[in-house]
Amino acid sequence: MDERTPALTETGPSPDLDQIIEIRDPDIDVEEVMARVRANVARRRAEGAYQEDLDAIAREVRDEVLATAAAEDLADRRSLVLTLAELDARWQLRERPFVSGLPVLGRLIVAARSAWNWMSTKWYVRPLIQQQSEFNGHAVRILRELVAEQQALADRVQNLEDLLRQQQIQIERLQSKSQDESGRGGSGRH
Repeated sequence: MDERTPALTETGPSPDLDQIIEIRDPDIDVEEVMARVRANVARRRAEGAYQEDLDAIAREVRDEVLATAAAEDLADRRSLVLTLAELDARWQLRERPFVSGLPVLGRLIVAARSAWNWMSTKWYVRPLIQQQSEFNGHAVRILRELVAEQQALADRVQNLEDLLRQQQIQIERLQSKSQDESGRGGSGRH
């Protein structure tokens, strides 16, 4: 077997590409061969011979993942806004009136319980309700500010992601243009 021929295994060619592509002939100009290979690849790419552009596939997958994440983020933000609205509506504690479902005796029970609750509530429970309501009000205001700040940051991240995508497209165009020019032997340069 010629030493330039790759060794074959029982399952096919050896998977070690360094051994397969090794050129030991001193008469062969490796740079010239590589230039021809690059030119051929550029020509075939321009002709559409390569249907699978792995970079394009990777970009599509990345964009799908980002879109899915953005949709999930939007759903999370909607849920957060709804929860905040519910907290906003309930932050202040209120005394609930006592009611009874008993037809005749219920009125007496309600009157007695209301008198007792008025006395205990006035001196003990109302200060606690007021203190808790003040705390709840502060907490809801802080949460509202945090939600607004989070929304501003999410908008900023979205703008930066859009800018990054635009720059990636511009880089890809420049790389493609550079490859086209190098494939033509630099004839496009002045």
